[in-house]
Amino acid sequence: MSTPATLGRGLGRAFALATIFGMAIFGIAMGLMIYFTEVGETCSAAGEIEDPPLEIIEQTSLAFAFALPFGIAISLRINRSLTHSTTERLDEMITSASSMTGERLADRLPVSVANDPLDQLAVALNGVLQRIETGVRAQAQFAADASHELRTPLTVISTNLEVARRKERAPSHWEHVADDTLAEVRRMNVLVDKLLELARAGNAGLRHEPAELRALAGAALSRADSLTAKLGVELELAHGDDVGAEVDVDAIAIVLDNLIRNAIDHAPRGTAVTVTIGPGPRIAVEDRGSGVPVEARERIFEPFARGVQRMDRSTGPGLGLGLAICKRIVDGHRGTIRVEDRDGGGARFVVELPA
Repeated sequence: MSTPATLGRGLGRAFALATIFGMAIFGIAMGLMIYFTEVGETCSAAGEIEDPPLEIIEQTSLAFAFALPFGIAISLRINRSLTHSTTERLDEMITSASSMTGERLADRLPVSVANDPLDQLAVALNGVLQRIETGVRAQAQFAADASHELRTPLTVISTNLEVARRKERAPSHWEHVADDTLAEVRRMNVLVDKLLELARAGNAGLRHEPAELRALAGAALSRADSLTAKLGVELELAHGDDVGAEVDVDAIAIVLDNLIRNAIDHAPRGTAVTVTIGPGPRIAVEDRGSGVPVEARERIFEPFARGVQRMDRSTGPGLGLGLAICKRIVDGHRGTIRVEDRDGGGARFVVELPA
């Protein structure tokens, strides 16, 4: 017998037993009341008891036996009419809860339009399930984002060490390599902390403070220098005025790193990747590659999506997460990000932040 059927029938049996016991107690109480009321009454002439106790008990038993089947039938009928919808909904909730698995986090308990206590319980449990789903997805997103973002500092560290080992170096050079490596390790710690904040709190994980966008872009280009050393791609920061904005510095650094790395991956050898700041709190990153087809310009900002085929580079295969991370961070700043054609060929990624 299934659990839902057991629950529904169990409630029915409980009501039936309650009815039987209730009628039995009622019959006994009625007989005792009649007995103690009538036993003291006598006939005025002969002094005999009007209604002998045995006759009273027989009459009570006969009435009880006659009323019992009707009472049970009426009780069961009323019980079914009062509890049928409730037991059906309980059975449906148990069936839904039993079918939930770790691979089906979006499943929820059914809620009717009655808004009764059972619906309120289902809504409360659905809220718990929603928080569990959000937490699990946040952990999965953090793992994916962290694995993606750590590739850049690890590549920088590997490249610096490979170059330094090609020939004997002076101790001062190794000190410089150690300083650069330590800086990248510290940056990895910052990246992990920031991604964890974003995964746990969403937009609430962003801390806004005044910053100069040109300074952030220059630092991002410096970090990317080691990626372009043997790829034949130049990096340049277009001339312009300093532009201030209220942003999360670490998060916008992630956006710049991803956009510049994406441009490097798609830039042909011998061309340049250009970063332009302004007018206003605006960032544009341009490459001179094949551009992004119109039909793919929305899709490339989705997780694990890829636009056009990247160049054959040693920077490793992409996971399709960089632009999705950029969009989530820019959305958290209430800004916009888009891709358009660059004049003369190539792609231009534009980030516009609130003034």
